[in-house]
Amino acid sequence: MQLSIDSLLKMLRIGAGARRDAGASVRVAVYVDESATPFLVNSVRAALVPETTAGLVRVGRLTPAPAAPKPDTDVVVVLSCGSSHLNAAVQSLVVSGAPVCVVAESSVEVPFITQDTPLLGLIAATDQDHLTAELARWICARTDKADAFAANFSFIRPVVTTEIIESTSLANLVTGALVFTPGADYPVLTLAQAGMALRLASVYGYRLSAERAYEVAAVALAGLALRGCTRAVCREVPHVAFLVKGLVAGGGTYGIGLVLDAVYRHGVDYSAVNGAVRSALGRLRDVAPSEKPVS
Repeated sequence: MQLSIDSLLKMLRIGAGARRDAGASVRVAVYVDESATPFLVNSVRAALVPETTAGLVRVGRLTPAPAAPKPDTDVVVVLSCGSSHLNAAVQSLVVSGAPVCVVAESSVEVPFITQDTPLLGLIAATDQDHLTAELARWICARTDKADAFAANFSFIRPVVTTEIIESTSLANLVTGALVFTPGADYPVLTLAQAGMALRLASVYGYRLSAERAYEVAAVALAGLALRGCTRAVCREVPHVAFLVKGLVAGGGTYGIGLVLDAVYRHGVDYSAVNGAVRSALGRLRDVAPSEKPVS
């Protein structure tokens, strides 16, 4: 039932891995066609502002023979409302190997893209929120650096945080339902929830510091509370105990994820808590008996 030293070490490794994934370099190439409207340019410009030094956005003009993206480019975004050279220019960019997304106000302006492929996609929008939401989903579907993109660009975070919370909840639902040994599921569930907390923190740009211990401790306590509720309910309905365990584990993890997401999104200030901890440790040192020197 208790978390072992091995589990704590696994949490540290998960935290380090989450921070490494979120800190990976991301490179975006943006090509602006002469037909691009101020709406498209301003919407994408406002969204693609890196929040860390690991992010870089390169901007250039879309000419009939555009310069090839740099070899380290992760995704290419083309802004256009249709032009005579758009098709040929886009095809030359696709050859570079990086996924290319054409952003326009109407699909009629880009008739040569009839369906999304792994290397070529189209987003048509006249609403900024819809445009950025679709662009976020498109980027996350075509890169293995979703956490790093979310750490750099806030408009991508809702997509990534939702995936983190839902995947962890589903995994814990299965674990809760299929682990039949009493108490054996608690360390597994808590480790997954702690990993979720550390990954969410990294996506929002929080460092892997001692303050993350507050959140991990809160997750562990919430897990204990959920476990107590599960036991009480399972005693009343023993024939469907596995179903209750799974639903509580999955639903509880989902709720914990939503709370953590809200906390990180609105900012975390632990100055008061740190001050209280330091004060309590100081009082403990004052009342602790001191050793007398041996004469």
